[in-house]
Amino acid sequence: ASTSTPALLFWNWINQSQNALVNFFNRNASSPTSNDTLAVSYTAAVGAALTVAFGLSQGITRTCSPARAKQLMKFVAFPSSIVASCSNCYIMRRPEIAGGSNITDKEGNVLAGGKRSSVA
Repeated sequence: ASTSTPALLFWNWINQSQNALVNFFNRNASSPTSNDTLAVSYTAAVGAALTVAFGLSQGITRTCSPARAKQLMKFVAFPSSIVASCSNCYIMRRPEIAGGSNITDKEGNVLAGGKRSSVA
């Protein structure tokens, strides 16, 4: 676990880069995803992670003794990852949420599509 702010920021950046790739490859391939959506999703996830990590680490180091701050810094990555992963997942899935996605049978016939697919 990272106990310094620079290391914490670096590992959060690495973690969210990996999460963005996971969300990209787990997307619904039948719903097109633009490069703009990918860029916004990645930027939002990394920005959220770094903002939460930096804010928490600064708050901890300013209000706690050095020994206590070192103990607490180990837990900063968890909330920053949660916030970033939620934002990344929502932004990546937003086109599917807004427009729906196709539901198909075994033969590939579309049973329901668009917003109707949410009630099928």
